[in-house]
Amino acid sequence: MSHKEHLEEITQDEIKKEFQLERMILFSDAVFAIVITLLAIDLKLPEGEIDSADLGKKILHLLPSFIAYSVSFFFIGSIWYEHLKMFSVLKDYDKGLIFRNLILLFFIGLFPFSATVITRVSYDYATVSYFIYMGVILLTLGAQYFLYQYIIVQRPELRNNANLPTHLEELHKKRISLIIFSILLVLIIITYLFITNPKLKTLSFLWMGTMPVFYKLLMKKKKK
Repeated sequence: MSHKEHLEEITQDEIKKEFQLERMILFSDAVFAIVITLLAIDLKLPEGEIDSADLGKKILHLLPSFIAYSVSFFFIGSIWYEHLKMFSVLKDYDKGLIFRNLILLFFIGLFPFSATVITRVSYDYATVSYFIYMGVILLTLGAQYFLYQYIIVQRPELRNNANLPTHLEELHKKRISLIIFSILLVLIIITYLFITNPKLKTLSFLWMGTMPVFYKLLMKKKKK
């Protein structure tokens, strides 16, 4: 094989890999888009004519669905943005990458279900629905971290070396966030079990408000 033919073969192989990576990205983007669309399905008024007197009540009734949609939309949007940055450094792929990407998309696909659980479960079981929703968030963050870690640390041959220190810093931030969220979820469960008054059990979720504080403390400790 001549040098020219060898170069042409390498070029064709690179084009093929780029095309296959593009297919993986397009497939992932489609999943993100479909999930967000499914989240918006619950944001609809009941069928039939609605007079002006009942319109306000009907819209107010949709408030929990709108809140669930808004939180899910911005969380999924942030995951999509991070996914975009992760795949921007790739020049090749393997089965491990595909598997980890599918795991992330699997948990993303659970958001319409978990959001529906929050909006449709009766008040008596509302706390359980919150745990389900937060569990899906935790699993998604975990899947995102392990995908990123696979790309940046485990399989460096799959990526280029552009801005490696920046990506290592981002990976560290994701690890800190995942650890803090896991700890706070455990604290919420423990607090929930220790509170005997059913009306006060939802106060256990106030632990989540401390996440920014813990995050800043741990990041400052790392810099020192």
